[in-house]
Amino acid sequence: MRANDDGKTVAAMDVLVPKVGELIRGPQREDRLEVLEARLKEQGMPLEPYSGYLDLRRYGSVPHSGFGLGIERIILLATGMENIR
Repeated sequence: MRANDDGKTVAAMDVLVPKVGELIRGPQREDRLEVLEARLKEQGMPLEPYSGYLDLRRYGSVPHSGFGLGIERIILLATGMENIR
């Protein structure tokens, strides 16, 4: 998830629904090479296994975003059930 320049917020959104909670989450992926490399180093992870991914950022990238949809929560919303289990 991409942290904003203010260091306090992130580039993301959540769709929250009463009685169900988070229905959809949509973060922007981190695309800044220097931030990705620094984070890998902070975690003690070698850069080499990620060289292909890092090269995509090194030689030109655009912002990427995606979303995750909680199908079980949509079922709760559609049926009015209190518990999906």
